[in-house]
Amino acid sequence: MVRKMADWPLNRVFFAITAAVLVFLALVLALGVRQYLLYHQCSQAMTEGDQLLFQFTAVKDHLNESLILREEVNLRALNGELQSLEKAAEVLARNLLVPESLKATLPSRVDLVGLEVRLRAIQEQPQEKIRETAELARLLNSVNIGLQQFRFGLSDYTQTILLGLHKIIVGALGLIVTLSCTLLYLLNRRLAAPILELCTLTAPAGEEDDDAPCSLRMLTTRVRDLLAGEEQRRARPEEAPPDDPEQLRRAALRYRYAVTGCIGAELTSELTNRINGVINYTQTLIDIDEQGGDRKQSVVVQQSLVSEEKKTAELVGAMQRIGQWQPARASSVSLATLFRLLALVFEKPLRAESITLDLPVECNQEAAVAAGDLWLVLLALMQQGRRALNRALPGKQGEKRLQIECRVHPGETRRLTLTLTNTAGAWDDDSAGAVWPPLSFCTHLLQMHGASLAPESTGGETRLLIELPYRSSVA
Repeated sequence: MVRKMADWPLNRVFFAITAAVLVFLALVLALGVRQYLLYHQCSQAMTEGDQLLFQFTAVKDHLNESLILREEVNLRALNGELQSLEKAAEVLARNLLVPESLKATLPSRVDLVGLEVRLRAIQEQPQEKIRETAELARLLNSVNIGLQQFRFGLSDYTQTILLGLHKIIVGALGLIVTLSCTLLYLLNRRLAAPILELCTLTAPAGEEDDDAPCSLRMLTTRVRDLLAGEEQRRARPEEAPPDDPEQLRRAALRYRYAVTGCIGAELTSELTNRINGVINYTQTLIDIDEQGGDRKQSVVVQQSLVSEEKKTAELVGAMQRIGQWQPARASSVSLATLFRLLALVFEKPLRAESITLDLPVECNQEAAVAAGDLWLVLLALMQQGRRALNRALPGKQGEKRLQIECRVHPGETRRLTLTLTNTAGAWDDDSAGAVWPPLSFCTHLLQMHGASLAPESTGGETRLLIELPYRSSVA
């Protein structure tokens, strides 16, 4: 049931929830109205029963007092009182709330007429009717007791009815509370989590924190802005890679300058740290020499100084070598050199993002592709995999891996394949970006050199295959 509700459209979910709550609220309101009307009817029946009991008790007491004192009773007034009692008893007998078992305890017309007849006979010869007088008193008490039983029975019966209806209303309210809590739980579990995830996905750069505030208004604004940007991007005609080789080379050169600037910005802090390390180790050697010189300590510091100088020289040399690769040169480049430079350039940025980079250890061939163009393609593809890993696995460690495998084709084809994979199983192609070249441009650029680039989807994951012509390394 929960899985089916998760697949329902949101408008149906909200409509079903609202309709269910409204139906149960209407049921409670109907039961409440019924409770009020029934209580009013029961209260009216109890009032009529009390009035009947009170009126007959007054008549009984007056007759008993008159019989004891042997006073004459006004039979005309008594007849009016008895008729009034008869009408009140008939009203209660016709009331639907009075059960049949209780109606038998009400005084009938025969009973009331018999009282009047007995009293009239006693008043005509009071001296000779002592037994009849006692019998009349017992009859009056019997009718009074019957009315009292009627009143108590009616009270218990009406309370039972009201209590039963009250239990139904309480049960309906409990059902509404249970249903509302269940619906709120389902909403929180099935809607709140996707909404919070959508807030995280649509957050601006640098604000992907899960604790960042995100209201529905902010989320709506973000989605609207993203859709507007997507519409604008679709409205603009996509810039197709140039077909002219010369234009393709110029575009590749512009991309290389932009990418080199990005790489230089990432390596600035590392170069600064290396240079500061060289300065610090040099100052330490000077201080050791001024203090008389500790040969063992000097040797350790010199080794550290040489290591820092070597790493600094490698970074500077790498940037110089990359700058010397011209895309127009029809030369070849050692793949081992390319992989070493990739590891050198991406070592610190990928380590800061907890991404593991696996590069081929034994790939000594030279690709028969212009070094600058192949370097640009590999950098662009590495950046796409890096963005895909950070987007699919944000903040996770030990699970983000970017890998390149080298496989030489058998036979005399003189071609090899570089397979690029990552644990995200996808590649984030920044086609709208102005710095990094898109996948389509990289494909056309390699085709100009007799190489190819093609994505391959297997098992829901996508990997990139770069097929290159090569020649054996002269080294």
